[in-house]
Amino acid sequence: MKYCLLILSLLLVLGVAPALGADASICNPGTNVAYYPNGELKSCPLRDIVQLGGVTCNMLAEAEFYELGMLKSCVTRDFFLYEDIVCNEYGRISFYQSGKLESCILSSRVEVDGKICVEQEAISLFENGRLKSCGTPR
Repeated sequence: MKYCLLILSLLLVLGVAPALGADASICNPGTNVAYYPNGELKSCPLRDIVQLGGVTCNMLAEAEFYELGMLKSCVTRDFFLYEDIVCNEYGRISFYQSGKLESCILSSRVEVDGKICVEQEAISLFENGRLKSCGTPR
C-alpha cells in the first residue's frame, strides 16, 4: 500500500507543470474573462471541470493564470498531493510561477519545518518550500 501511495505521489507531484496555451475556450460563456495586454488569458470562471497544470480545477470557479500561461490559482475539485502536503478538495490552491505550491487549505494534519499544521486551515509556503504560515493546534 505504501508503495502505491509513493508512486501516486510521485505522479501527482511530477504532474504539476505549466498549463501553457490556456485560452478562453475553457471559460464559462457569458462571464467576465480577463486578458493580459499581450492577449494571454489572465482569469475566468471555468466552463467545466478541467485539468490545469496537474490540478483538477472545479467548474464555475475562477481560475487565474500567469502571463506565460501557467496556473496561478483555482478551486480544486479533488484532493491534491504536493510532497507531504494534502490540499483539500473544493478549496483555493495557488502556485508560484515556478509551479511550486504557494498556498492551499489542508486536508490533513502535516508537519512542516518542525511545526504542526492542522487540517481545514490554510498553509502558505515560501517559494523555496519553507513554511510561511499555517493553522496550529489549539
